[in-house]
Amino acid sequence: MEKIRKARKNSDLVIDIGNTRIKIAMFVNDKLVEVLSFSNQSAKEISGLIEKSGARRGILSAVTHIEPALKSLLSERMELLEVSNATKLPITIGYNSPETLGTDRIANAVAAAKFYAKSDVLIIDLGTCIKNDLVNADGIFCGGAIAPGVAMRFESMHRMTGKLPLISDWGSSNVGWPGKSTRESMIAGVMLGIEGEMAQYIERAANDYDSLMIISTGGDYSFFEKAYKNIIFAHPYLTLEGLHEILKFNID
Repeated sequence: MEKIRKARKNSDLVIDIGNTRIKIAMFVNDKLVEVLSFSNQSAKEISGLIEKSGARRGILSAVTHIEPALKSLLSERMELLEVSNATKLPITIGYNSPETLGTDRIANAVAAAKFYAKSDVLIIDLGTCIKNDLVNADGIFCGGAIAPGVAMRFESMHRMTGKLPLISDWGSSNVGWPGKSTRESMIAGVMLGIEGEMAQYIERAANDYDSLMIISTGGDYSFFEKAYKNIIFAHPYLTLEGLHEILKFNID
């Protein structure tokens, strides 16, 4: 992907620091124009791109540690909003422990309420962890569920047993059942297990909400798209869109 382009007058930068990746998005005139993704270890390169972007304002969200140097650079270069549980939101948080709620889940809920206003929405986020969250038609985040993601499941089986191998290239394998080898059985257990979980959450939510919308995001959704392409709408940049809405709500 081309390097992030020089910002124009009405430009915003969204920086989303996840558990394994950092995503930087450029919005110009409220439109998402470019997304770059880096390893969390690429702080120097990321700092250079931010410095060159020329964006006048930005938003920073992190579910893990933020390097002080990166935060300082952002604050020097632009009007910066760092998302926290005290940040003003265009939705209502109906959660018993809002101080523990991840900013990625908050951003997903904000974007869902924007794209599907007045609808009940089930958000399935397939990242390092899998989050299944509900936002109702009144714009209230109702809560959800958190479970281990794909890679975490393979790693835990390897680490917590004596003989099961570590499978890291599962994305290139066909999923079949019953598995004819230990490798095939592990892949079936993880991938088909997640499909079954998704089906359970969809069924439960549909029983509670008559006109449910189901959307998905996260880096691993493409591996399940074939199974659910007729009932789930994919939004690869849902979190980034939600963070931008939070930025506008607080600064505009």
